[in-house]
Amino acid sequence: MPINPLDPDQLDAVEDALNVKFRDRELLALALTHQSYANEHPDVPSVSNERLEFLGDSIVGMIVAERLYTGAPDLAEGDLTVRRSHIVRRETLAHAARAIGLGSWLVMGRGESVAGGDRRSSNLADMFEAVVGAVYVDRGYRQARAFVNRCLGKYVDEALRTETRKDPKSRLQEYLQANGNQPPRYNLVSESGTPNELIFTMEVVVENNAIASGSGTRKIDAEREAANRALDILLLRSDSGQSSGQ
Repeated sequence: MPINPLDPDQLDAVEDALNVKFRDRELLALALTHQSYANEHPDVPSVSNERLEFLGDSIVGMIVAERLYTGAPDLAEGDLTVRRSHIVRRETLAHAARAIGLGSWLVMGRGESVAGGDRRSSNLADMFEAVVGAVYVDRGYRQARAFVNRCLGKYVDEALRTETRKDPKSRLQEYLQANGNQPPRYNLVSESGTPNELIFTMEVVVENNAIASGSGTRKIDAEREAANRALDILLLRSDSGQSSGQ
């Protein structure tokens, strides 16, 4: 967990792990530098990877979308969107970063380092996107696409093989409407964790009754988990009612 800029030998190791040689290695070093380091070194300008992360986020989405579009010419827009969301989400990008070992080279402030910042999914996903942004700026779109496909290709292939399932929130709403109920409501129950790694707990309410709850690092993920659990509960109740009525 480095708390100082990487030396040339460490940058060599990163390039080997990425299988990308940079013309401007300052870009690579920047992509590996967390905002916490910048906060502890205000005298050093432009030492955070946040701008590269912003760029990389769009590039990853475009490359994944392109591969899904060409790989599944018969899929509708909604199906493509669902599959892309599963690939570009934080958990998948963090997993790809861990596979490369990027956390070992994340330059952080002392506080973030002590808190285990090199293991946070949010930091790793942001770092992955920043590296993609750096590859794009330094080597162009072709190299960036090759890198993203190396790291995320298996997830795209899996998404292309998997049958698309509707979002749990959509399935729950359709079920309720089909049974004459009002659409569900979602309420925030609690927030826990650290400011950099919040966990949200949401509950789904049907006809003024809290049916189920779910948790996630994003409110939408917590809502989807709650909706999925609520649907399971409602279907079980329905099956039990039909069985008792027979």
